[in-house]
Amino acid sequence: MTEDHRSADRDGTARRTLLRAIGLGASAAMAGCLFGGSGGDGNGSSENASDGNGSSSDATTGATRRTDAANGTGARSDGERTTTQEQSIITSANPTTVPPTTAAANASNGSATPSSNATRTTTSSETTTVTPTRTATRTETATATPTETATRTPTETATPTATRTETPTAPEPSVGWTERTALPVVGSDAGGGVLDGELYFFGGIETATGLAATRQTFAYDPAAGSGGTWDRRADFPRALWGPCGVATDDALYSFGGAPTNGPYEGGPPPSDVISRYRPDEGWTDLTATQGTRCPYPNWVMGGVYNPADGLVYCVGGGTGAHDAETATDHGFDGDVPGTFDERRLWTFDPASESVADPDLARMPEAKRWPTVALLNDGGRQYIHVIGGLSGTTGPTDSNFRYDVAGGSFERATPMPRAGTYATHGDPVIGNRAYLTHGMFWQGEATIDRYETVAHRYDPVSDSFTTDLPGPTHQRGGATSGVIDGTLYVVGGHIKRFDQNGLHDCVAYNEAYTPGE
Repeated sequence: MTEDHRSADRDGTARRTLLRAIGLGASAAMAGCLFGGSGGDGNGSSENASDGNGSSSDATTGATRRTDAANGTGARSDGERTTTQEQSIITSANPTTVPPTTAAANASNGSATPSSNATRTTTSSETTTVTPTRTATRTETATATPTETATRTPTETATPTATRTETPTAPEPSVGWTERTALPVVGSDAGGGVLDGELYFFGGIETATGLAATRQTFAYDPAAGSGGTWDRRADFPRALWGPCGVATDDALYSFGGAPTNGPYEGGPPPSDVISRYRPDEGWTDLTATQGTRCPYPNWVMGGVYNPADGLVYCVGGGTGAHDAETATDHGFDGDVPGTFDERRLWTFDPASESVADPDLARMPEAKRWPTVALLNDGGRQYIHVIGGLSGTTGPTDSNFRYDVAGGSFERATPMPRAGTYATHGDPVIGNRAYLTHGMFWQGEATIDRYETVAHRYDPVSDSFTTDLPGPTHQRGGATSGVIDGTLYVVGGHIKRFDQNGLHDCVAYNEAYTPGE
């Protein structure tokens, strides 16, 4: 699941030949899950040193940041890293392999296929008894007397206002990790966003050896029932996986995405479509109705909404093969499908439902599947673009931040290890980004790449905390969102490299509530 390596240095020709040979045989098996190695040290970051834009494996000092040049492509000098790379990664005490998961298997953890009439799936249960004293949520116990019959005694004081609450109030989330009501289906690489206190999950793939895109939309309400409930909503306009979902104050938007079995190994190219969802209207395909499009075709792009200026910021992502100076194939140099990434940061205006600036700024390196978070430091807003993948060549540990007022990118302290987290879309609680689950490069293509990590990034100290309690389930490609101070991580998959590259999708819904 790093950077333009197409520089004409003395070794460029030999390296591109090697990368192309790797990519042609492996790119379909990756589908964002990666098949081959990324570098001699297994961290996938050293390759980027050739053009000065990627993250390198030299010693680090995160206390000093460097503002890039006006075009946003400044390079980091030697010795400009911090010792965060020496921090230990605390994983789950039991990172066991997750067995293949199907919709039937998930029934045991609370998932169920929604009915055609889209009725709410609920897990709450209640028992009504009788008590002389009634409350608004009537819990009653019968007082056994010799004269008591099946009918109530004349001494009872029932009032017309004493009615049973049909949906009990959900308990306060426990600190740390808890299991919540699972998705009604298994799914991964879906779009998402939090709108009106609900987490949406739309599009994505289902369990298959290929990339089987879907149109399903579900909404999760954590406050309903004991573990929250899922509702089936109107279908997504197009079957796409890897769309970038961003919620604004009153709507949910989707940008781009890839169709079934695309865009690897000659499959269909990624999309530039933009769609909008409102609870009272359902989905509207803005590309079909208004001609509104992304500046470039994309999938697994990052995005975040900024309430301060009312704009959606979208950044990077995989893209189709093109010669724009804002894109790179990371050295493949042959229009190999699935290898191109974009560097652009661009904006969308929900008020006019149009692209505000198609090329606002450019990251120092192109990448896909980053974690994007809106954070504050010293009264200034920054859009952080943390980690991700450099096409199909490997992961990156880069952490760029865009100064909203200043209009340029800076380099911040890199990740503890090169990789991509499952919490992509603004996983911010208390002005700190919570980065959980993920896939980290470990050389061989096995499920051991998926780790149950939980990290936290603080923009003020520009540092990562790596000793948070870890979640239970290994997975990548999850959809996430923060509601009332709790982070929910839903769905995802494990890629079974020993089973013809099976994308083994899951329905898990893990919630994390910080203890501080």
